Amino acid sequence: MIIMKKTLVALAVAMTAASASATTIYEQEGTKVQLGGRVDVMLGKFGKDERTDLRNNESRIDVHAEHQISNGLKALAHYRMRFNKGGDKGDTNKSFNDPTTNKLWLGLAHDDVGRLTFGKQNTTGDDVQLNDSAYIFGGNNNLNTGGDKVASFRSADFKLGANQALGFGLDYEFGNSDKTSNKPEKALKNAYGVSSFYDGSFGDFGVKFNAGYTLEKDDRHAYPTDTRTGDKRRSWRLASEFTFGPVSFGGEYGRTDHKVDNSTHQRDRFVLAAVKYQVIEPSKVYFQYQNNQEKTVSTGVKETENKYIIGADYKFNKNVLVYTELARVLEKTHTAPVKKANDTMYGVGLRVYF
Repeated sequence: MIIMKKTLVALAVAMTAASASATTIYEQEGTKVQLGGRVDVMLGKFGKDERTDLRNNESRIDVHAEHQISNGLKALAHYRMRFNKGGDKGDTNKSFNDPTTNKLWLGLAHDDVGRLTFGKQNTTGDDVQLNDSAYIFGGNNNLNTGGDKVASFRSADFKLGANQALGFGLDYEFGNSDKTSNKPEKALKNAYGVSSFYDGSFGDFGVKFNAGYTLEKDDRHAYPTDTRTGDKRRSWRLASEFTFGPVSFGGEYGRTDHKVDNSTHQRDRFVLAAVKYQVIEPSKVYFQYQNNQEKTVSTGVKETENKYIIGADYKFNKNVLVYTELARVLEKTHTAPVKKANDTMYGVGLRVYF
């Protein structure tokens, strides 16, 4: 059952803690500073051409500060350090070294309005995906989910009726300031996005509907050997989640169109369906299915990926949990000669919050 809450309350839980047990290290004259984070290490086989490996899975240290200004208005600041160059879960970066700034932002928040933040952070598009319970191999959010220079607004939830609320988000990402740069990794000119979030509960039945749209633009200067005018990535995504007692399930669909010279060059499709069951209070099991497709419009060449994920976790307490996951990936290239590839990946991990 979903219990309606103000968005800012949920955000406070997610960011002031950023873990299960953030500790207040300073509190005086309306200012509070909290320290938290997690250490997550996993052991497994993450590709058919790889040996069994020990990896860091997004371990982090979070420092969050807030200062009460007046009448529900507060100033916020957040810093996150990661230890694998900011790599995503399950990636090929095996480093336990290279501490780096993963998040650094500040902003203002009001209980009845929302929060406005600036800096290296996630966009509200990152929150559109609803059904990824996986720790290692899951997720296929096709929206622009964050960047180094992002301005983001997330509204408070506005009550629509009994136990129903609607919120929205607006994002703008600033691109590379050097207009003459010809490096592809600095190609971004700008990006923006909008998102919406619906949350309702009807007795023991809960429902969520999210939607997002993002547009990313690249400068042509990043491609000095091309005559094209730049690359645009136009993405949208719809997500739903339904909850009844210990069971939740849902589906998501997204699409991304890559345009060059205002003509669609590539069209990608993303499908995700998932179900999870809270077996007992400290343990759940989950299943996730993905169907991802890339299609080159001019040639009709298609590549598809079907991914099946099953996993389980167990919480010893609010600070310690273990998890295990198995993924089966089937890939196919729809051109003559047709090519197929299969892969099985698995892992077990231990996560400790502090």
